[in-house]
Amino acid sequence: MDSDIFDGLYEKYRQQIFTSAVKRLGNTERAVKVTQDAFFQLWIKREDTAKADAADFLLTAVRDEIFKLMEKECIYIEKPSGKLFEQIPLPCAN
Repeated sequence: MDSDIFDGLYEKYRQQIFTSAVKRLGNTERAVKVTQDAFFQLWIKREDTAKADAADFLLTAVRDEIFKLMEKECIYIEKPSGKLFEQIPLPCAN
């Protein structure tokens, strides 16, 4: 994947990935960071990721980045109706 393809994927999916992060985190600043990290992961693994798989890769990456952020910041996410996360205690990162 070259930089032009990556730029096209960024334009196509950035809003969807950001919206997904905001819904789960309830915080736009954290969602921006998680979205940037997900796209950074895509760029790092660009040689191993096909263009057709980019959306799935990004959604998985944003989920993983949210879990990392939750552990790092010891945050809890309440389960809004119909959402994926429940309020659960998490071990704090030391």
